[in-house]
This record gives sequence, C-alpha cells and structure tokens, in this order.
Amino acid sequence: MSGKIKLMGCQLNTIDKETIRYFLQLGVTDIQYNTPDIPGEKTWAFEDIKNYKEMTEACGVKLVCIENVPIRFYDKVMLGLPGRDEQIENYIGLIRSFGKLGIPYFGYHFTPTFVWRTSYNEQTRGGARVSAYSDKVARENGNLVNYEARLDVEIPDPEDMWKNYQYFMKAILPEAEKAGVKMALHPDDPPVSIVSGVARIFNSFESYVRAEKETDSPAWGIDLCLGCCSEMGGAEAVEQFIRYFGPKGKIFYVHFRDVIGTPDHFRECYLGEGNFDPAKVMRLLRKSGFEGYVCEDHVPIMDHDSPFGHRARAYEIGKLQGMISMMDYDDKKEGPGFSW
Repeated sequence: MSGKIKLMGCQLNTIDKETIRYFLQLGVTDIQYNTPDIPGEKTWAFEDIKNYKEMTEACGVKLVCIENVPIRFYDKVMLGLPGRDEQIENYIGLIRSFGKLGIPYFGYHFTPTFVWRTSYNEQTRGGARVSAYSDKVARENGNLVNYEARLDVEIPDPEDMWKNYQYFMKAILPEAEKAGVKMALHPDDPPVSIVSGVARIFNSFESYVRAEKETDSPAWGIDLCLGCCSEMGGAEAVEQFIRYFGPKGKIFYVHFRDVIGTPDHFRECYLGEGNFDPAKVMRLLRKSGFEGYVCEDHVPIMDHDSPFGHRARAYEIGKLQGMISMMDYDDKKEGPGFSW
C-alpha cells in the first residue's frame, strides 16, 4: 500500500491572502496556482517567480505546483509556427526556475484552442449551476470561456499536432529531468477530435499511452483530470487510466471532479452524482500506488456563493478529506486492503 494521498488547494491565480487563509482554515497547507498573474509578455523572470513564491509562502502555505502559463508563451510551439524555438528556450527557462525554487510540479496542456464550454447555467443537485458543453451548440455559437486561445490557425490533421508535441517534448524533458521538475499533462477539455479547426490529440486513454511510450522520461506524467477522463468514457475510462498509469508512478496529481454525459454533450456536477463513484476511485488511486496530490478543481455555483466558489469548494474539499481519512483509518486499524 502506498503512502498517504495529499490534498492541495487549486485554481488560485493571484496572491489572495484572504483565500489562502480560507484554505488554511480548511486544513489545506499546499496550494497550486493556475496561470498566476506574474508579469511578462513572453515569459516570467526568475526573480518575479521567486518573489511570487516567497509572498505566497509568507502566508503560511507551500507552493507545490504551477499549472499553465499564458498560451502566448508557447502558442507557436503548439501550432508549429516560426518562432517556436525561441518560445521553447523561454519555456526551458521556466522549468529551470521552478527547479531552483523547489516547485516540483509544472502542469501544462497542448491545446491551442484551450477549454470550451457552451453554458454556465445548466442545473445540478438542488438547482446549483454548472458549466456544460454541447458540440452542436459550439458549432453554432462558439465558446463561452473567456480565456486566451489561438483560433486563427487550422491544423486538422492530428499527426501534425503529434509532430509538434514530439518536437516540444524532445527539447524540454531532458531539462525537466535535470531540474527535478515533473511535467504534468492535462487532457483536452472537451476531449473531442477537433475544435475550431485544430485537432485535439489528448482525448483518449490510447493517446496518453502513445505519449508515454514516445517520451520515455521520468519527467513526463499526467495531471489526471478525472472530469476529462470521465468525459472520455465514464467510470470505465477513469479506472483504465488509474490502473495503467498509477503503478507506473506516472500520475503526478489529480483534478478530482466529475461530469454527467459524454465528450460531445456533458455537464459538470457535484462529486457523487456523476459518471463515477468517488470513493471507489479514491481507493483505486491508493491501491495503484499513487501518493501525490488531489485537488478540488472545478466546483458548482451554489446560491449566494462567491465568484471563487468558497461554499462549494469547502464542500468538495471536505468530501476529499473525509475519503482520505477513512482510507488512512482502514489501513491503520484493519491492514492494507482489508475486506469484511
């Protein structure tokens, strides 16, 4: 049986002392930033990252992961455009900075058209609002997500995107190994075949197996977004990822969320009402040897909640803590893998 699964707070993008204090009050002492507001048009300077980390940790938490940089930092890399080598050098500089500063995880995606959603007003339990995606609506009305993306280039052939990814990995993974930084790949969201003329290549279990075999590096691994995996094929797909990549030590951290539906039509939901059983999945992670971080990721929009989702986030964090604590209790009192 593996060591203890840990919890980190996520989805911060600025040094918000009040929200960090909120995490501390929930018992969460490790955090992740998602596209933090560090200044820079092409990259982030080492001193700026260092200051950001020091200011964060002065609040009483530990910065363990930075997930995503602005798409403009490596859009030419993803699209195979002139100037990609300069962007790769800048990206390597970020990896080296993270290594020097002791930030162990660097989350990234390879989706220049980025995340798509077509509604934020679908309802889940008790009338809480959630985001949703419909391929049909997306084709008619476009994307509601207001994030940076490249929508002016078309690459319909997935093999062309694979070549761009291989070029990127060949350049950065040796540097990540030297720096001691784990590169955690997030799936395409939604995991459909093409969006805005650009093929999506990380939309299936098989695509991840291909990437693992082609990269063959200890620095390569997964940001296991259970929501995206659930979109790919429900509980069966989620369990397939864990059973294969868990024992290999390739799951670096987990976005613990779920959806109801399939890749071309789904909505997000509370843990426990979606495609998979969260308790079963948490136990399977433990049995697979996973001992990294899980985090709450996206949460429903509850009545009278804040834009950050303090109410819903506290509920999801409490649920994760409860499952982790029960596993620890079971293993201590009954022995690993006990059964009645």
